[in-house]
Amino acid sequence: MQSNFLAFFGHVVMDVTMQVDFLPARGSVGVNKMVENFGGTAGNFAMVAQRLGVPFDLYSAISSRTHSAYISFLSGIGVDLSHLVVDREDLGPIGYAVTTGKDQIYYFYQGPMEHPLYEKLNLRSLDYSFVHFGTGLPSDFIKLSKLAPNSRIVFDPGQEISYRYRKEDLDPMLRMSYIAILNEVEEEKAASLMGIETPGLQGLCTHLIVTRGSAGSSYYHGGERRDFGALKVENPYDTIGAGDAFRAGMYLALEQGMSMEDSIVMGTIVSSEAIKKPFKDYSGNRGDVMEIFEKERDNIIL
Repeated sequence: MQSNFLAFFGHVVMDVTMQVDFLPARGSVGVNKMVENFGGTAGNFAMVAQRLGVPFDLYSAISSRTHSAYISFLSGIGVDLSHLVVDREDLGPIGYAVTTGKDQIYYFYQGPMEHPLYEKLNLRSLDYSFVHFGTGLPSDFIKLSKLAPNSRIVFDPGQEISYRYRKEDLDPMLRMSYIAILNEVEEEKAASLMGIETPGLQGLCTHLIVTRGSAGSSYYHGGERRDFGALKVENPYDTIGAGDAFRAGMYLALEQGMSMEDSIVMGTIVSSEAIKKPFKDYSGNRGDVMEIFEKERDNIIL
């Protein structure tokens, strides 16, 4: 029996948002307001999953020069940071968003996540029930997957599928996956890279989940499709990271031995709850979401 439930690979990012009156074509412009937030696919997941009591190990690379407050926060809520690669020379990963409220330019510096984790982690094996490969280097994940022959691989490339993946990377990642998670844009990009129509993706992995924002999600397995609705949230604080909260809810259900369908329902619920406030302030627990699950399950499964 495997000793650990989940290894989660992805980014832990410092997000810096600068509010301006207009986006200049050249020259300079004054910044009206600047805010730093904790983000990244793995960071967002960790903030929610830890509060829900999901057992996981966080694998990522960060800079001690830019992430000291983030590290302190995660440690303070009980996240195990022993699998983080801490770089003391480089900076990042950092995302810079310059926004007018209507238009935005986003700059991203990979920093330590630009380099392979495989050698730095010095792992002999990944002995987990699930190994989640989120954002990161495809070549890294293909090497790391060989350390997890008994694990169920979850492939979740996010927006990086558009610029980090080629067919020769994507094909093995999909075929080794027990679960693949994409949004609609990523689904189209994956199909384009593979040279097939989008329905053909479902035949490349065991389970395929396609998230559709406020329209819910679709689940493909065994040649069949099942749709799931979303829970409406009035005046959400921020929908960025909703997908990361979905993953936390999904794993909460899987860890309890629930079906894939019910795991998607749980992901939908946790996602809707998490966007009501900043992720760092998420306070839901298992009891809270299970109560909502009992009430809303039949309304979410379409």
